[in-house]
Amino acid sequence: MESPSIEIVLEPLAEYTCYAPMAVIGYWLRRSQFLTPFWSELQWPVKVYQYTPQAKLETILVSILVGNRALYQINTTLRSDRWLARAWGQQQFAEQSTIADLLNQATEQQVAQLQRGWAAFWRQHSRALRHDFATDWLVLDYDTTSLLASKHSEGSEKGYFSGHRNCYGRQLVRVSATQYHETLGSFLYPGSTLGFTTVKPTMKIIEQRLNLSPEQRRRTIVRGDGGIGTDANINWLLWSGYQVVTKGFSHTRAAALARRIPSNAWVKDPEQERWIAPAVEPPRFSRRADVYVLRWETRKGLRYGTLINTVPGLSPLDAWRFCDGRGAAEVEIRADKQGLRLPQRRKHCMAAQMVLILLTDVAHNLLAWLQAAWLADGPCADFGTLRMVEDLLTIPGRIEFEGEELRKVSLLETHPYAQPMRIVLLQLLQNGIP
Repeated sequence: MESPSIEIVLEPLAEYTCYAPMAVIGYWLRRSQFLTPFWSELQWPVKVYQYTPQAKLETILVSILVGNRALYQINTTLRSDRWLARAWGQQQFAEQSTIADLLNQATEQQVAQLQRGWAAFWRQHSRALRHDFATDWLVLDYDTTSLLASKHSEGSEKGYFSGHRNCYGRQLVRVSATQYHETLGSFLYPGSTLGFTTVKPTMKIIEQRLNLSPEQRRRTIVRGDGGIGTDANINWLLWSGYQVVTKGFSHTRAAALARRIPSNAWVKDPEQERWIAPAVEPPRFSRRADVYVLRWETRKGLRYGTLINTVPGLSPLDAWRFCDGRGAAEVEIRADKQGLRLPQRRKHCMAAQMVLILLTDVAHNLLAWLQAAWLADGPCADFGTLRMVEDLLTIPGRIEFEGEELRKVSLLETHPYAQPMRIVLLQLLQNGIP
C-alpha cells in the first residue's frame, strides 16, 4: 500500500516564540529600565558595527535565563527567535561567535566596571538592604565552591575540588543573604586558593556594598564553615562589628579540646548521632564568644570540630543547628549550577569567566525577586531555579506588537503552567517587582 505524500516545508511561524514569558520579562525590564544601573559603568573599547557590548552581554543574560549550557547554543535557541529579540529591544540576537569575541577581549577594567554596575543594580533593588534589623538578624552566608576548568586556562590550578582528584580549576566565593535568596556578590580566585585567605578581600567589598551602620553590623551574622574559621578571620570579623557563627579551622585543636571534656559534659542532639559540649580553656577572641566542641559519628569513627558563636541567647544545640542553616547557601549554589548552568560556561580568560559569573548573579537575583514577588503565593511557590528556568520561562506562545508597544501575549493553552504564569506576567507588567 502506497503511503500518503507528506509535505515538509519551512515557514517563518509569524509572531511565534519558544519563550513567551521571557519575552514579557524582557519587555518589562527594558521599559522599566530595571537593568540600567548594571550597565551604567560599562565602557568597552570595541568597534560597534551592529550590536553594542551591552546588547551582546544582554544576549548572554537571556541565554542564561533560558537554560543554555554554552554560548554556541545562542545560535540554535535564540538567534532564530526574532520575536523574543524584539521584546528585548533587538531586531535579532547577535551571532554567538561575535559574543565570544567580545568576552575574549574582556580585561580587569571591564570586570571592575561591571562590578560597580552590579553594586549599583543590587543596591537599587535589594530586599536585603531593606531588612528590618529591629526585628531580626541579617544573616550573611559565606561559601566557596569549585569551578573546573582546562589545565591551560588562566587561574586554573590544582586545588581542592570535591569529588574530583587531580583536577584543575578555579575557586568561586559567594556571599549570600539566604533569607532573601539573594546573592550579594561572587568572586573568582585561582584554583589553589584556600578559603580562609579570601575572607578579608571579599568581605571588604561586601562591606562597601552594604554600607551598614555600626548598630546594623551588630545585628548582622556572618555564617561560614571551617574553611574560613581561622582565629585571624574571626577576630577581624569581630573587630569589624559583625556577629559570627562558624566552625573552627583546625581539626587538631578540636581533637585536643575534645580530650579535655568529661564524658558527662557531652550533650546529645536528639535528632542525630552527634554531641556538643562547651570547650574547656577555649581560645580567646577579640570579643566574648562561646566556643563549643563538636563530635559526630562517621564510617571511619568519631570526628571532632569546634563551633564559635557570638550570637546571644543561643543554646549549644541551637547554635549548631543555626550553623547547619548555611546549607541553604550550598543549595542555592547547587541550584545555579543545575538551573543556570554555572559550571558549564567556561572561558580561558579569567576576566571573561568573571563577566559570565556576574551575569549569572544578575539572573539569580532576578529569579529570586520574581519568585518572592509573584510566585510565592501560587501553585509554583516551591519552584527552585531549575524548575523556573525549565518549566516556566520556556512556555511557547505568540506575541504581537503595535509599533514598539507589546499588545498581546498568547501562551500555549495546553501547557500545565500557562494559567499561573499568565497571572504572574500580568502582575509583573502592572506592578513590577516591589
